Amino acid sequence: MIQTRIIALIAGLGLTAGCMYMPMTTTASMASNSPEATELQRTASAMPAPPAVQSVKRTVPTINGVGYAIVSVQPGKNLNQRRLLAIQVARAEAMRNLAEQIHGLNVDGKTSIAEAVLQSDTLRTAVSGTIRGARTVKIAPKGSDTYEVRLEVDRAMIDQILRMARRIG
Repeated sequence: MIQTRIIALIAGLGLTAGCMYMPMTTTASMASNSPEATELQRTASAMPAPPAVQSVKRTVPTINGVGYAIVSVQPGKNLNQRRLLAIQVARAEAMRNLAEQIHGLNVDGKTSIAEAVLQSDTLRTAVSGTIRGARTVKIAPKGSDTYEVRLEVDRAMIDQILRMARRIG
């Protein structure tokens, strides 16, 4: 008798497998005038209907890296060479930004204080990692003297990179 009441209570609260809403049907086996059946029916009728199940389409996130370089400071012999070098520098910076996001950034800092006066404050950062499968999204001039390179790596490639890094390290 107690097990029947527990099952009826669980069914009335919608706590069955899959957490789907189920109308009160098991209380019919109980005496309709019993206090437990009346309480279960009142509880079930007071419960709001569950929200409609929406299908969720998962998108694979990507990681983006952006790099910039100035054309005029490149050591090329003519403007076209300096542009190509700026694109290479911007691409390398974008790769570094991707590596920071995927592998992390090592930060090393040191502060020296003597007689309550700051003597030196240094901060060094380093990133090390392999980037494979980076896709070039955009190479475009920004203003009259700068190039922008935008790269991206999809989640599947990031997982593969991290698996390889764990084997090596």
